[in-house]
Amino acid sequence: MTTLKVLLIGAHGRTGRLIAQRLHDEAMPFRAMLRKSAHKSEFTAMGAEIVLGDLTNDFCHAFDDITHVIYAAGSAQTEGIHEQRAIDRDALMRTADYAKRRRVQQLVVISALSAFYPARSGFALRHYSRMKREADDYIAHRGVPYAILRPGPLSDEAARGAIALADELTEHKPEVSRADVARIAVQCVTLGIGNRMIAFVGGDESIDSVLDSLRLEPVHTARHVAPTSL
Repeated sequence: MTTLKVLLIGAHGRTGRLIAQRLHDEAMPFRAMLRKSAHKSEFTAMGAEIVLGDLTNDFCHAFDDITHVIYAAGSAQTEGIHEQRAIDRDALMRTADYAKRRRVQQLVVISALSAFYPARSGFALRHYSRMKREADDYIAHRGVPYAILRPGPLSDEAARGAIALADELTEHKPEVSRADVARIAVQCVTLGIGNRMIAFVGGDESIDSVLDSLRLEPVHTARHVAPTSL
């Protein structure tokens, strides 16, 4: 039996660090992909393997002996459209290609709720949302088992352990903590949730009950995976 090993891409980001800590807390073997060797010690202290890689170049070497991938990398709003294209779309598409080639069991992606409606997003988020949407659509049709997470506005508050499912029609968008996003990403791995697009915001329903219901719900009837138009 193949031993589970997670490749965490974007480990040094705000959400990525929380995912790394959760993987460590749950004693799940993982490899942290970093751009700079200066960040190694933080993750080796968690027991992670380290691989250096640049998302703007070939990073297929990071996938050796990997069973699951969590993609938590993302561009900063201040970095502009070229960085958004490179990190939020192109690198994620390459990740799906590498995962397909290596027969990865699951690809978990941190996307954004605004990917439902790029054209309706504010000017500052419009291109970012379109890149997220194009990457999500590519992954959903690439043939790799996936869980695409589309959280609403993120906060750095403490985990609440509760969310509310959302979709493109959701008007009220309470913030959801990055810690809860990290928990969901890791639980998608442990529960084997595949071929799902899970959109959510802050709410009052326990994460465990939401994910348990999604795990049991037939994929073709799940309201949160219905396709939408750009």
